[in-house]
Amino acid sequence: MRGRTALIIGLTVLIVVLVQTTLFGRLQVVTPDLVMLVGILLALTRVRTEAVLAIAFLSGLIMDLLGASLIGLRAVVYTTIAYVAIRTKERAELGRVTIAIWAGLLTLLGVVLLLLLGTLFGQVALVGEGGVSVMVLVPLANTALAALLAPTFVRLVDRDRTALRYP
Repeated sequence: MRGRTALIIGLTVLIVVLVQTTLFGRLQVVTPDLVMLVGILLALTRVRTEAVLAIAFLSGLIMDLLGASLIGLRAVVYTTIAYVAIRTKERAELGRVTIAIWAGLLTLLGVVLLLLLGTLFGQVALVGEGGVSVMVLVPLANTALAALLAPTFVRLVDRDRTALRYP
């Protein structure tokens, strides 16, 4: 990873973590999981696979340290979702809509994993109306954001103006 790319990714992760923990942490409505979305979108870039997984793990660990959840819970989930994103990115590069649906499905998988692992370790209850609304609204929010931001994010990180241009 070159210096400019590392700086862009580092600043993006820092901004996303700050927005997720401060602004979205105070809202009572269900908000998008921006940190998970950055890990998913990094799979579309030319950044090395190991670096994407390391960024997903470290950003999840930072979220765990700043939150009240079990340390390592989000780190494991974000790394797993980034790995699945890396392995399935060829299916998503067909257009803006497919990228959005792909990101939404991966977010749904991440939310289910987070709720399931949290329930196993006594952190969150999977049953109840709160769990169901999170499982529906967070993937929908990430789907909308991926449709809007994915091409721009990939072009910015890869420094390629032709990346993810669709007819």
